Amino acid sequence: MKTVLKILAGVIVLAVVAIVGWRYYQIHRARRAGLLTESISHDGDVWKADFTARIPAPEQTVFTAIRDIENMHNDQVKMVRIVSQSGNKKTVDIDIAGPGGQTITTELEFEYLPEQKKIVYHTVNNPLLDTQAAYQLSDEGASTFIDYHETTHLLQSLPVPDGVIKQVIRGIFVAQLETLKRTLNLKTDNGANSGDDEP
Repeated sequence: MKTVLKILAGVIVLAVVAIVGWRYYQIHRARRAGLLTESISHDGDVWKADFTARIPAPEQTVFTAIRDIENMHNDQVKMVRIVSQSGNKKTVDIDIAGPGGQTITTELEFEYLPEQKKIVYHTVNNPLLDTQAAYQLSDEGASTFIDYHETTHLLQSLPVPDGVIKQVIRGIFVAQLETLKRTLNLKTDNGANSGDDEP
């Protein structure tokens, strides 16, 4: 009986260490990407996310990089194709790496408001979710402050814990920051190229 208790205690300790290690890695990754604050909550099937971040590049450069989303790629975003473009609006199809190696294609419509330093977007004809989001940029000279707000309504129930949905929402935003820094060829705090952010 004592041996079983020791083994069980060892497994519990390993699980706690693994969880703490993963959380530390996520916090470290977010800081290196430029994330400053985050708030993710939900009321039923409606999720709200608010993030602030700082990118060490001028506002116009950051605005242009976000506008040209078709040039951004990372481990989660496999491909971006322009469906249509007219004036200050652009519709794109984004191929995202899904569970089990599947590719999920999402259509988004962007509207660019350079005079307001704002970019808004929403999902188009998505049977799983309806997302409305906005980037508000503030020029800080050599850097840009990003204030991001997102509301996502899940149109179908997902049989996963709330913590998983939070991690997905957070992970997508952090990946956007990492990709933005990589696209702009920015250096991280430790002096390495942002393409080398992953340990």
